[in-house]
Amino acid sequence: MAELAQKLGIKPGHRVALLDAPAASAEIVRAGLLEGVSVVEALDEGESEECYDVILFWPAALDGLSERFDMLAHHIVPDGAVWSVIPKKQFAPARGISFSWAEMQAAGLQTDLVDNKECSVTPEEYATRWVIRQEHRHRYG
Repeated sequence: MAELAQKLGIKPGHRVALLDAPAASAEIVRAGLLEGVSVVEALDEGESEECYDVILFWPAALDGLSERFDMLAHHIVPDGAVWSVIPKKQFAPARGISFSWAEMQAAGLQTDLVDNKECSVTPEEYATRWVIRQEHRHRYG
């Protein structure tokens, strides 16, 4: 299972946020983490916002998705990553997901984030990694 953590770029000492994860998915991700990784399931949105090395989130709708990507970008370290996890096409209807990967990508690209990698998370889900564009990193973290 450490293979999943490696694919997601999660290392010992990293701070990770799992947001809106189905229970089975969260269990798989947690089982693959190495010792020394701290995990939260909600973001601190107070005055001193916490930054994470990796955020995984499971979007459920297109409405407000660009704003959510933008907010998440402000919760990662400048060289961190946001992973958006969605069901594979054949499993999407059963999960109530009616948007496509291309629609999700379009929402993310309206921010300072750019997608640069994909990987399988569970047999039914895959994730897209989003990073802050190099030229904008000085404004984050």
